[in-house]
Amino acid sequence: MLRATFRLRVHLFSAVVPHAKLFNGGGPLTEEELGVANAAIAERDEILHMSGLKSAVNSLLTVDSPHKRRALIKAMGDSMDVLRSELYKKSCVDVNRRVQIHEAIMAAGFYQRAIDMNVLKGEAVRFVLNHYNFDVRRDVAITKAVHDVLLSKEGASLDSDQLIRDLLLLERRLYGKYRFASTGGRRWLTLSVELSDIKTKEEMNRLMNLPSIKEEGNFTLSVNGGEKLWETLVLTPNEETETSFLEMANLHSTVKKSDFTYTLRVQKPLKPITFAERFKEALLHYWVIWFSLWIMFFMVDEEIITLVALIFLKHRQTQIMHEEAKKTKGKVYVATSTGRFG
Repeated sequence: MLRATFRLRVHLFSAVVPHAKLFNGGGPLTEEELGVANAAIAERDEILHMSGLKSAVNSLLTVDSPHKRRALIKAMGDSMDVLRSELYKKSCVDVNRRVQIHEAIMAAGFYQRAIDMNVLKGEAVRFVLNHYNFDVRRDVAITKAVHDVLLSKEGASLDSDQLIRDLLLLERRLYGKYRFASTGGRRWLTLSVELSDIKTKEEMNRLMNLPSIKEEGNFTLSVNGGEKLWETLVLTPNEETETSFLEMANLHSTVKKSDFTYTLRVQKPLKPITFAERFKEALLHYWVIWFSLWIMFFMVDEEIITLVALIFLKHRQTQIMHEEAKKTKGKVYVATSTGRFG
């Protein structure tokens, strides 16, 4: 992942910063590593030519005197200022361009602090992690683009596919197998996509089968279907060949073991019901209805019998009165209630 050559394109940050080792004196890059860094910068010359990053990186071979150190620190700082100003331009709307500018800022900031003898040990690594966590994660243009690409079911374009690949490679470089560690109270699959957004097995499989994630994500997805009704999906970032920046800063010791993986429990699809089971269910349904009616009748049988008897007696008494009135040629008056008063 991190071994770049002249023929193999890698993301900018890993090419310019091939290792996170801190140093005191001497050149931080070998001639071979410097050649790879120059090739990566040359590929993005349209973006970086005004920043002076290339000339600053070329000076990394010889930083053996205080004067050269001070000059290089200033050159890296000036390069960062130019790159930051580029991010604030209204014309800078291309997300791939913005990601590469952020990577260049992280690389320049790393070397600016790494060669400064007055800076605390590990400050260069912390700068890189902080820039990604605060500046890149808050870049709305990038986060929205990634969120829309990964959580929509439409196919990714070549540009968006390259964007996801570069971000995955960068996160692997920075965090290694600790990528799922909580950041700001949330855990991320990648930039702007929370692990909690993945709620179904279909969604998990769809994401893992995306070409960019499948080839550059370095994830392992295991499925445990031992339970009768539930399936457990475990997503794990694999170990990297290079020491991550998080480990270099010794911040991985605070990561909880439960944050090494993401576990998703999903219900297994129900088996289709057979005819015999449907027949049994129908019989049970009608038996419950009949039993309920039977219980209801015998719980109120005395009230029902009394009411029926009163209705019958009243009807019989009215018939007798009509028969007597007919014999005597009289009239029968029956009092009724109209429901009105006054």
